[in-house]
Amino acid sequence: MSRHRIGALGIAAWLALGGAARAETKFTLETMPRIDVHTHIGNTWETLDEVMELRKAIREQLHADLAMFISLGRAEPPDMDELRKRYQGRIQWCISDFTIKDGLRFSPQELTEWQKRGVMGFKFYPGWDRGVQIDLPANDPTFDRMEQIGMVAASPHVANPCGTFGRRTEWFAEPVEFWRQQHAWENVLKKHPRLVVVNAHMLWLCYSDEQLDYLRYMLKTYPNLNVDLATVPIFLHAVGRDNLRAFMIEYADRILFGTDLASKWFVPELDKKFPKIKDKVPQYQRYFEFLETAKEMPSGIKDEHKMRGLALPLDVLEKIYFRNAMRIYPHIADTLKQLGYFGKVESKKAAGE
Repeated sequence: MSRHRIGALGIAAWLALGGAARAETKFTLETMPRIDVHTHIGNTWETLDEVMELRKAIREQLHADLAMFISLGRAEPPDMDELRKRYQGRIQWCISDFTIKDGLRFSPQELTEWQKRGVMGFKFYPGWDRGVQIDLPANDPTFDRMEQIGMVAASPHVANPCGTFGRRTEWFAEPVEFWRQQHAWENVLKKHPRLVVVNAHMLWLCYSDEQLDYLRYMLKTYPNLNVDLATVPIFLHAVGRDNLRAFMIEYADRILFGTDLASKWFVPELDKKFPKIKDKVPQYQRYFEFLETAKEMPSGIKDEHKMRGLALPLDVLEKIYFRNAMRIYPHIADTLKQLGYFGKVESKKAAGE
């Protein structure tokens, strides 16, 4: 039988057995699930209930589905069984370490135990205090175990912004320290090539076209490296729009939607007006418009600049909003299926496999 004949039969079988089902589950901007992989939402049931109120408000006001939030802590996770029971998996949790100066907090065995309890990954923060060395050999057993058990490095924050945009007094004021920490993190990636990473804030390489080129180098060199978009839209006005849009399309498989929800740097000016989590619909609206439309909008920590939205293609948005998270993090694909986002055929291919 000819190769062409096999191909024709394959298409016919696809149409008969599931092509229609897949077509029925094609997403629009209104129906696709969005997953915020970078939030800090606290661990009280009152606060988590407020997150669900925010989800409902986004649905009603923006006609968008914020399907899932991943909390990166500082707080200890709540009871994981109760968390799943109350929210059907719409709120997921990571363990975290924000004080790594004396070494990473969790032992390799503790990481394994937390993974069995259902956490999504491990968030750590080597990007604040000078002198912190993320590439110290003492940290290798932790990274070794993460590689072994497939625990995701969930939005680790490396270095802090250094440049003319967005500088705060506690952020590094000199480029030498910024790049020392960037290179220390690269040493970790070199030594642990199987470590799956979703770096926070585009690795903070988002302040110029030259930095974006360096991020291209990092993504090309380290195939298990990914980045989230938390906070960065207030700085990306400094990058050429055409260059940024081309980057987002080229690396659509490596970029995840995240906001820094509950951080005062989520969208600073709007956070002042809407401090409660349940009222943060305008912050999400700005993120959606930045990714989905070509509208001109305010940017900068005090809205002192302008930028134009990227108007990304629908298939790129699907990857950024949920497909990449489905591929990278545990539980997400099964949870979305249980929540009814996919038909039988679509669910098998939902992560782009």
